[in-house]
Amino acid sequence: MKLKKLLFGLLVGAATLSAPAHSAPILSDIVFVVDESGSMGNVQANLRNNIGLFANILTGTGQVDARYGLVGYGDINVAPRMVTDFTNATGFASAASGLVAFGGTEPGYTATAFALNELDGQTDLFSFRSNAVKNIIILTDEPSNGDTGTYGTVGGAAVSESVLDGLLTSNNALYNGVLSGFGTEASYDDLIADHSGTIFNLNLFNTTDQTIVQNFVTDFANKKLQETLDFCDLNPNDPACQPNEVPEPGSLGLLSLALGGLLFKRRRSRLQAVS
Repeated sequence: MKLKKLLFGLLVGAATLSAPAHSAPILSDIVFVVDESGSMGNVQANLRNNIGLFANILTGTGQVDARYGLVGYGDINVAPRMVTDFTNATGFASAASGLVAFGGTEPGYTATAFALNELDGQTDLFSFRSNAVKNIIILTDEPSNGDTGTYGTVGGAAVSESVLDGLLTSNNALYNGVLSGFGTEASYDDLIADHSGTIFNLNLFNTTDQTIVQNFVTDFANKKLQETLDFCDLNPNDPACQPNEVPEPGSLGLLSLALGGLLFKRRRSRLQAVS
């Protein structure tokens, strides 16, 4: 009888231990949308040189598993383009050397729609994971301009602020801006506020003073980490917020050994009784 009770207790323990013991990281697919006009050279270099620091802070706690994609827009051809699909920080830094700083028309709304794979007839598509949080981060010192439909449409229409708002909503995407200038902030602030984002000061990133740059990146990455965690608090039913969970293998292994030992002991006792 005592053995039966002990076995029952161990089986109950097995059910408890086989339940999820810790969650996998939240998956986050981040697309940086970078203005390629002539004033953005320092910003592009600082992004390229500090993406490693950003990634280390964002993923260093083990709570987030992030990948990084890159859109350039506003160069001499104006239209948004994929500089790299999702990759790690090292791959991103290498690809970011392909950004240019030569242009003057910056259709940021259209570029953001491109980052979401939403432009009509778009062939360069980002490989978003189906269970990842979508994070779009735009870096620019100009209001969105030139969104006339020449450089991309959605449903046959130019990408206006209201159209982009609908796209961000349907994708349940986070939207952040690293911006400078009153007009620039006015162009994006409602979109960013409505999609759980923050406006960051581009002037702290558009400098050659690396102490200022690294302090900015550290603050930016920490806020992005908290923003991602908050996203799942606010959206518990989002696929990104229901990661696969795994049992603790060590505990299950010990329990299996214990059960095996008890069953062997019971069988041996029966054999001795028969003999």
